[in-house]
Amino acid sequence: MAFPEIILALIVYAASGIAASYYFFVVKRKDLLGGFWGGAVIGLVGAVLVSVITSIDAWFIRLISWLMIPRIGDSFQIQVNLIASVIGGLVFVAILNRINHSKDRRN
Repeated sequence: MAFPEIILALIVYAASGIAASYYFFVVKRKDLLGGFWGGAVIGLVGAVLVSVITSIDAWFIRLISWLMIPRIGDSFQIQVNLIASVIGGLVFVAILNRINHSKDRRN
């Protein structure tokens, strides 16, 4: 990787960390260890770590591709996008939870 590419990657990682810290510290008004800049540093570390882990041998891309169109063997293919179906289910359960005023369970 050339020097300008490294600088550009660091800028993207820093922007990701700052954006995450901004979201939690300013928008959601959460207390972060070290305040806004502490959250930005932790966000930067998280952005770098997750980026490195998911780029190893491109396993993450293969997993997402399989989740979008699952195949078992060469001939059996499920015509359901698992990612969209899980996200849809979670969104609708979250809406149901909000309708119920996010009450805790009694048991």
